[in-house]
Amino acid sequence: MGSQSKQTRQLQHKQLAERIEKRTALLNTQGATAGQIARDAQLKKLKGDLKRTKAAISSIEKRAETVAAARTLRDANAEKRAAARPKKMKNKAAENAPEAAKKKKKEKKEEKKEE
Repeated sequence: MGSQSKQTRQLQHKQLAERIEKRTALLNTQGATAGQIARDAQLKKLKGDLKRTKAAISSIEKRAETVAAARTLRDANAEKRAAARPKKMKNKAAENAPEAAKKKKKEKKEEKKEE
């Protein structure tokens, strides 16, 4: 019963509920009284397992809610940080500078060749 999957726990819940019903029906057919049914050891164990399974399902749901809330908070903070960052402005002169430097070098080479 150590599964952390919600589907597995729900399946266990269903199976335990069925086993409790079967055990109760068996005890009733054997002619047990309500007091005897309440004191039946197997039935107590099954009910305890059912209670633990319900608690595990609620824990899994709480964890999922916490994770979802943290995710939305993280995304919101990321958007705020992105909006607060200044946008990089491209300097056209800086972009053209390498091209201009290449042209100057070519011109100098051509001048040297002519000499």
